[in-house]
Amino acid sequence: MSSLGKKPARTIIYYSRISIWLALLFITGGMAVQSIQINLFTQSDVDKVFANAMAEQMAHSLSLRLQDTIRLQQAASNHPDTLNALENGDARWKLTLRQFMPGVRSLSLIKRNEAMGLQRTHGYAVQDLVSRTLDGAAMRFEAVTRDDSAAFYWASPIHDRQKQIVGVLLAEYGPQWLNQFQSGATDTLGQVVVNQFVDGDRKNGLEIFRAGQEPDLRGTVVTYPINDYWYLTYIPSNKRPQLELVPLITPWIVSLVATLLGLFLVIGMQKRGILQNQLKLLTYVRGLRRDNETPAPKFTLQLFHDLADSMHHLFSTMRPTTEDASQMSTTRQRVDLPAQPQQRRAPAKTASAAPTMGMMVEEVEEESVDLNPDIFRAYDIRGIAGKDLTDDTVYWIGRALGAELAERGLKKACIAWDGRLSSPALAQAVQKGLQEAGCNVIVLGAQPTGLMYFATHETDASSGVVITGSHNPAEFNGLKIVVNHQPLAGDELMALYHRIKRNDLPRGTGMAESRQLEDHYLERIEGDVQIGRDLKVVIDAGNGIAGPLAQRLFADLNIEAEYLYCDVDGHFPNHHPDPGKPENLATLQARVTASGADLGLAFDGDGDRLMVIDNTGKIIWPDRLLMLLVQDILPRNPGRDVIFDVKSSRHLTGFISRHGGRPTMTATGHSLMKRQMAETKAVVGGEFSGHIYIAERWYGFDDGLYTAARVLEILSMRSEPVSEVFAALPEDVSTPELIIETDDKRKFAIPELLKQDSELTEGARVFTTDGLRIEFSTGWGLIRPSNTTPTLTLRFAAQDEQTIALIQQKMKQALTRHAPELKVPF
Repeated sequence: MSSLGKKPARTIIYYSRISIWLALLFITGGMAVQSIQINLFTQSDVDKVFANAMAEQMAHSLSLRLQDTIRLQQAASNHPDTLNALENGDARWKLTLRQFMPGVRSLSLIKRNEAMGLQRTHGYAVQDLVSRTLDGAAMRFEAVTRDDSAAFYWASPIHDRQKQIVGVLLAEYGPQWLNQFQSGATDTLGQVVVNQFVDGDRKNGLEIFRAGQEPDLRGTVVTYPINDYWYLTYIPSNKRPQLELVPLITPWIVSLVATLLGLFLVIGMQKRGILQNQLKLLTYVRGLRRDNETPAPKFTLQLFHDLADSMHHLFSTMRPTTEDASQMSTTRQRVDLPAQPQQRRAPAKTASAAPTMGMMVEEVEEESVDLNPDIFRAYDIRGIAGKDLTDDTVYWIGRALGAELAERGLKKACIAWDGRLSSPALAQAVQKGLQEAGCNVIVLGAQPTGLMYFATHETDASSGVVITGSHNPAEFNGLKIVVNHQPLAGDELMALYHRIKRNDLPRGTGMAESRQLEDHYLERIEGDVQIGRDLKVVIDAGNGIAGPLAQRLFADLNIEAEYLYCDVDGHFPNHHPDPGKPENLATLQARVTASGADLGLAFDGDGDRLMVIDNTGKIIWPDRLLMLLVQDILPRNPGRDVIFDVKSSRHLTGFISRHGGRPTMTATGHSLMKRQMAETKAVVGGEFSGHIYIAERWYGFDDGLYTAARVLEILSMRSEPVSEVFAALPEDVSTPELIIETDDKRKFAIPELLKQDSELTEGARVFTTDGLRIEFSTGWGLIRPSNTTPTLTLRFAAQDEQTIALIQQKMKQALTRHAPELKVPF
């Protein structure tokens, strides 16, 4: 029996066969794909011709309809009796005009001195349309949504006898104005969608109408311009010319079959040639064993020729000549029986060495880092300076952040710090850690958080970190981190901690440069905001970092302002830098009423939060401030999302829907809110704590200074007092945020217990997005764990004080059942 073991099943042509079959598979797949591509490309050409022709025809028809309307309205506004009716207030002429203007729902003759204030009845879009017409702009129209239906407004100038524009003929058409055109778009032709895009914004627009049925299989979609701001999109129906696939792939099938036959013949010839060469090699080797003089045969394959040559060399060395026999015998003895075993050299000593795949890898001893994991919070890093946050601690955080940026392919970060006494040294340590991780750093200096966010959008560094304790007491500090425009939060922050503990901290050498962005930042805000009338404002910066820039900004906007505590002082000697607590707003309220100011504005320690006081000294909580912004922004951005947190008013959902937006309630926290804003592409959002996020004309991050400027812009366009503006917005009686002290474990466990309490949740809508929110028809209550302190946060709101008391009583009874050790403040 052979000593070679089991005979292998694979032959020499095994891999050749595998290669051939793989080649056939790829060829077949390629031919199939190519056939389909040819069919699709050909079908695509047919679809494009068909769709372009249909879209052009429909766009032309709609364009003619618009041109006819323009001619009729221009004729009406140029008629002498129209000027007389404008001057004399004759309503009969408007009735006459309506008979000659098909589809008109209402007509208005507006004098130049009566043109302001239309936004109250018609909206800002119509106000802008009339103002442009009075300024001599070419005749145009505007489509808006009113009462959940489309309305179309045409404005044409009315000239006096000296050819001066003295008024505007404003015509309102209802949806039926385009009924005749829509009826022509039948299901057999496909679907037609007409959209309006204003100011070149092709991402957000208003759908004018949609006619026809959307096909199951979408063909070539064509968008055709009707004018500068109306676009027609045509989606072909399923009933369009289709190409047959089988005639196209028949030649490929024939070619594939012929290729297979040819390959089988080649494989057979290869196998026969291998067997013939194998027989010749065996015969040759047997001859070499006998006398070493057997002549080499002629092989047809190079492999066997090389094998035969190697075998000849092997047998030659095994058969020495007679002259060398004695020497070879000695050599053979010396080789077979070594006189002394070979000794293995020990490797050179290192600090510690371990073999890995034949290589010696030096292990560097890890440095011991004393790091408190509790400083890594839900949406930032926070702790007591000098205790939880030391220079050494934040150095390692900088090293970890630099390593994280490098893994993501990012090479630069911005750094800024607030006015706390500990911030400059901590910022220097973070900067050192970033640079020693190989990250380049842009040093912005002592700046508000909003300016650091701004820098990540306006410089070549899309990431950044600001050293700030935000609204916390003076002994606290922290880090807010942005990576590629998105905040680092939750598990991503904990990943920095774990990276430090396992010493996954590559080294490098980064450079640093200083940049002054204050002027660019203020110019960007000033260029975006328009103030419509004089306002008097009182500003309270709470000795936070926003004070100096706030003074410059409101001076640039020509706002008459009185400034409280706008000098930066890390001791916060006047009051706590948290405007979310009413006791910190008392001085501002008193100054607003005493000075007769229109309103007061308060910022927190790092300037990313805003609180508003009206002219009567009343606090306008941020959920109602969000309503004011929604009222202004959504008419220009219909259908967009609006984000608010679980602590906000129950009226927000209906208010946002009535103004054409999509309301979304989410968990509290600036990092979580910014991520939700980005994911939903929301146009505006807000938290009850005072973080406001505006994505229209801005970047979507929370910036107290920019938000204040936008609020002033809106209020300056209104003639009534600020208190009356907010009085028109829905409001509940509400409590401020109430705090119950506990510990970091119980603060998460207690809301989970309350969620299971049927007595508490009976008859209520339950929201568990962030803690527990129970909502009744007349009010609501919330309990949630704080993400920054070992406390529970509660808030209540209802139609009256009695309802609040009832909801609080239910909450207190549930807390007594599940956590009797708590001191409930109501």
